[in-house]
Amino acid sequence: MSAISGIDTGYTVPTTTTSSDDVSMGKNDFLLLLVAQLENQDPMNPSDPTEFTSQLAQFSQLEQLTNMNTSLEGLTAMSSEMERMSALGLIGQDVVAQTDKFHFNGEEMELGYRLDSQAEDVKMYILSESGATLATLSGEENDPGEYFVNWDGTSDSGTPLTSGDYSLIIRAVDGEDHVLGSSPLIRGRVEAVDMSGPMAELETTSGSFAMNKVEKAGVAL
Repeated sequence: MSAISGIDTGYTVPTTTTSSDDVSMGKNDFLLLLVAQLENQDPMNPSDPTEFTSQLAQFSQLEQLTNMNTSLEGLTAMSSEMERMSALGLIGQDVVAQTDKFHFNGEEMELGYRLDSQAEDVKMYILSESGATLATLSGEENDPGEYFVNWDGTSDSGTPLTSGDYSLIIRAVDGEDHVLGSSPLIRGRVEAVDMSGPMAELETTSGSFAMNKVEKAGVAL
């Protein structure tokens, strides 16, 4: 499948190593210490049974915590691998990411917003990397929900913008000009997956997005 060629194969499965400088006591060290204490106790003054029972309880708790930690590490590794496999399955699909950063490739694209409550007016501002406002779009819907607007890539003056990285800022206000809760949304089609980092990155027609930024997959453009 041609899309697979876009995957960065520099990823290697992480391994866990123990530093020689790690001086924390493990369960084996604890057990050896306990046995040594029993072997070297004064026969005329043996250890208090209550104290001995307490030490055994501590050992049991230590072993349970060690086993639990090992299980959690295994679950974390499994979760990471499942995320990476899910990312591979998105190649060729359209996704929606909640982010204010996007890449414009010179073609018409869809920029969106989410409203938390009823708005009187919604404006979408497209900014350059330096923060200058280049284009302004009006939101077509004011009810709570998610909406998208087609942008042809031109500035407010009608000049076509060059391909590059831009930002999307949403400003939604009510009838008294109070700013309301809103979020920018970007749509794009997944072309490749970069798995070289700790989290899979989806490389789309609208930029690269981390998996935790993607809210929907398989949506139609």
